[in-house]
Amino acid sequence: MIAYPEHWAEVGQPISIEQIEAALILALSEINCRCLSFSGGLDSSLVLYFMATIFDKVTAFTIGFPETHPDIEYSRLVAKMFGNVEHEVFIPSADEVARELEKKPGPDVGVRLFYRFLAKEGVPRIIACDGIDEYMAGYYDHQQHPDEETYYKYIRRLRDEQLKPLNDNSKGIRVYLPYLDDRVLCLLAQIPLADKVDSENRKKVMAQMAEHRLPRKVVERWKYGFCDALGIKKARYRIESVA
Repeated sequence: MIAYPEHWAEVGQPISIEQIEAALILALSEINCRCLSFSGGLDSSLVLYFMATIFDKVTAFTIGFPETHPDIEYSRLVAKMFGNVEHEVFIPSADEVARELEKKPGPDVGVRLFYRFLAKEGVPRIIACDGIDEYMAGYYDHQQHPDEETYYKYIRRLRDEQLKPLNDNSKGIRVYLPYLDDRVLCLLAQIPLADKVDSENRKKVMAQMAEHRLPRKVVERWKYGFCDALGIKKARYRIESVA
């Protein structure tokens, strides 16, 4: 009789959507943080859905520039779906963005401004959604090249290009990454790449999780990186364009 691990019979078996959801809900419950870094995209909207289910009150924080940026419009759309979600939007001025770029050019401007804003607001801890694009094949490059080489390329770059800058720029604010919870990653690692992405669709499993929970326009919206929240040129992609 196998005494350990308790769930040995599940080893090597197909992973269900319910298993992933259960692991994510467990991680969120244990983290017990009610604040979310929220872009209004598929990944953060799913986390907001589960947080709103678990907790009596959730505060979602969004950064964008200018006010017509898609992250702001979509985040407002999704936040209004839940009666227990308070939504705070940070819109830095053009001068703030310019000064930060002059001080230290690079892709982390949005991260620095966002966490500086949170510090001023007295937010001690927050949930972020980093890592899921890498493990669920969420980039357009995955769709154009749905192969293992592309898949592992992004996983290998995750620590140095996203997690380390996040760690450095978040300063004293404690950041929690439920999508990178060991239990969640163990499940995601067992899903075949073909079930995650093909030439027609990215993040197929995430889209299944969002079905009947989030508006289709949120699932199908154009993907931006966090730092693209300050991209003025991206403001032309209005929410109506995918309605």
